[in-house]
Amino acid sequence: NKDLSETILKGADLSNTNLTSVDLLGKDLTGTILTETNPVTLDLTRQDLTGINLTGINLDGVDLAGKNLTNVILTGADLSGKDLTGTNLTGAKLISTNLSNMDLTNTILTRADLSSADLTNTNLSGTDLTECILKYAILSNTNLSDSNLTDAQFSYATLLNTDIRNANLTLAFAEGIDFTEIKDRSLDSTILFG
Repeated sequence: NKDLSETILKGADLSNTNLTSVDLLGKDLTGTILTETNPVTLDLTRQDLTGINLTGINLDGVDLAGKNLTNVILTGADLSGKDLTGTNLTGAKLISTNLSNMDLTNTILTRADLSSADLTNTNLSGTDLTECILKYAILSNTNLSDSNLTDAQFSYATLLNTDIRNANLTLAFAEGIDFTEIKDRSLDSTILFG
């Protein structure tokens, strides 16, 4: 293992770097750019990942459950099958990210950018999606019941068989949405204000 114990990596640009056998355990990676790096043995157990850029990173075997990923950039990532239980993704850039077939009920997604993300068959019931950007997102067969979509933007999103019962859509911007495609065509108890 390479010893970086005295190296400050906060905000460093490590794009296209081979990190094989580099020990990052306990390092503050806040704002670090890891675009297209090779994290073969990347252990994110005790790292502060706030604002880190993980675009193009292979996250196979990387545990993200319960992590603080505030303002993280995961554009185009395949997170399907990942355990994101309790993960804080406030303000995260998840553009074109695959989040299909997941249970995200305890995940914090406030102000996250999920533009063009694939959320097919994903459970977001009761999730706080306040100020979330869901433009062109694929929300087919997604459970958004009891979710808070206050001030969310989901223009041109696909809502085929999406459950939005009891959701709060106060001040939500939904241009180009076909609400006739939602599950049971039901807006039962859905809050539509503003």
